[in-house]
Amino acid sequence: MARTAAGRLTISGLLWVLIAGGAEAQNSASHDKRVLAPVQAFVGDWRGVGQPKRGSNQGAWTEESQWTWRFEQGRAELVAQISRGKYYAEFQLQAGEKSGQFVLLALPVQNGQPDRQAPPRRFVGALLEDTLVLTADDPADDRPARISLRLVAGGDRMLVLYEKCVAAGTFARLAEVGSTRQGSSFAKAAASGPECIITGGLGTIAVTHKGQKYFVCCTGCRDLFLDDPEKALAEYRQRKAAEKAEKKQ
Repeated sequence: MARTAAGRLTISGLLWVLIAGGAEAQNSASHDKRVLAPVQAFVGDWRGVGQPKRGSNQGAWTEESQWTWRFEQGRAELVAQISRGKYYAEFQLQAGEKSGQFVLLALPVQNGQPDRQAPPRRFVGALLEDTLVLTADDPADDRPARISLRLVAGGDRMLVLYEKCVAAGTFARLAEVGSTRQGSSFAKAAASGPECIITGGLGTIAVTHKGQKYFVCCTGCRDLFLDDPEKALAEYRQRKAAEKAEKKQ
């Protein structure tokens, strides 16, 4: 009986370790980067025009946005700072709890200024073919109930469609922002240039460590690298080793 009890305790302990380890893996920057990798190409500086009605300048506005990686408290997310946006001043795009799920936290604009007193609007969704479609948890009458983001023109154009809810499961256009990437080929596939050692995207910013030059894709990755170069390089080597092992299989 003692051996049986001890065996049960050992098995239970192993199960706890496996479950805890799995939970930790699901709540780490490495996991977040893998989930967000399909939208890595959002990273960059964008200049756009918003139009309530396609082909009409009535009610149109101009805005600029900067998408970067942000690394805080052991997690990773994509953040967009939006200047002169009509609906939102900031996006925080995160990995969701479920497989293939994305979460977007959107900081609303009030009277043309970021409303930092209001809680961010939460949208949840997934990639549907080449479009990231996100629906609000609790849509407001005067705010978008659904946001769709996609890249066109080889990644040099971003289209952000804002829609309102007119009935259960039915949406209608509020406005669409068409933005052009400032600097062609920025943040495209790493095959077109040096690789960002943090995310695997296109490296456009040079950093150095012990006399060796490396590249990162944005200021968020640059700051993460400079904070602990040895850790960043170790994770890069692990990632490349894993990619090499996968190719052999």
